[in-house]
Amino acid sequence: GVGETDPLSPINPAALALLRRGGLYLQSEQESRSIDAAGQSGNTRAYRFPLFSAAVPVGSRGMLGVSFSTLLDRTWGTESRDKQLFGADSVAFTERFRSEGALNDVRLAGSWAISNSLTVGLGVHLFPGENRLTISRVFDDSLVFAPLRDSANVNFFGTGYSAGLLWRPVRSVTVGASGRVGGTLKLREADSVRTTADVPSRYGVGVRWDAAGTTVAFRADRTLWSKMGGLGSARANPDDVWDFGLGIDAAGPRLLGAPLTLRGGARRRTLPFLAGNEQVRETAFTLGTGAPLARGRAQVDLFLERASRTAGDVDAKERSWTFGLGLTVRP
Repeated sequence: GVGETDPLSPINPAALALLRRGGLYLQSEQESRSIDAAGQSGNTRAYRFPLFSAAVPVGSRGMLGVSFSTLLDRTWGTESRDKQLFGADSVAFTERFRSEGALNDVRLAGSWAISNSLTVGLGVHLFPGENRLTISRVFDDSLVFAPLRDSANVNFFGTGYSAGLLWRPVRSVTVGASGRVGGTLKLREADSVRTTADVPSRYGVGVRWDAAGTTVAFRADRTLWSKMGGLGSARANPDDVWDFGLGIDAAGPRLLGAPLTLRGGARRRTLPFLAGNEQVRETAFTLGTGAPLARGRAQVDLFLERASRTAGDVDAKERSWTFGLGLTVRP
């Protein structure tokens, strides 16, 4: 919910100004995901570092920052059973296909406070990425039929630009708005350009209200994923999506002398890729807390998220638990 006005989120470059003293931020996530489809079920676990950012002040009104975040995670795997004919013999096998990697967003951004109520920001983006693809076929009769294995690596690279602003019409209300324009995105395999598309552009707006130790925020975001259509294959036709978030931060009790912040949020969005020609919708709820350390020179944040995905009449449901840890260090 606070994404457009959050200096630690690589969304609105103007929000960097809210860091004031600058600092470093690192976030880690551990996810457990399950899927039930057509009477079958499966589970996956993933551990990743989706965000790193750093910022330093420039004069009394400016801030310069760099961030590294995940734009599109492409880590997944499938397993299927089938049979293959060798002359008159039919041999059963297990086929596994796995993809590991992601498309990342590296942003260099700056913000400048024009006045006490208006701040603007600009960002330059690089989008590097890699997918490591492997396929294997293991036959049940392994004494007679040797397993088959193959692998390939594909790389991505693109550019983009972003701009944003923060406006405080009154002391308790902050409005944030930002947008990103994507440039050409190239897919390379073995040093050869295979396909090209555009980095997905996006735009969004958010409103935050602060009063008496409580913050309430709402955000809406539109991402034009269709610009990536055909990057991997002719059948890869992603949809443009909406993303809505609502969040509440409130002052909590003290623990070991440190004041706690209590957080709750909800998110509703559509995903860019279809399932059985149906749009996939995700609903997520989050609870979290944060506490300062070292006399305010550091902060630790914890959160737990429960998410579920459905796709119209498709007989499949996906659910996940995500535990996150964030650490901020300030000079």
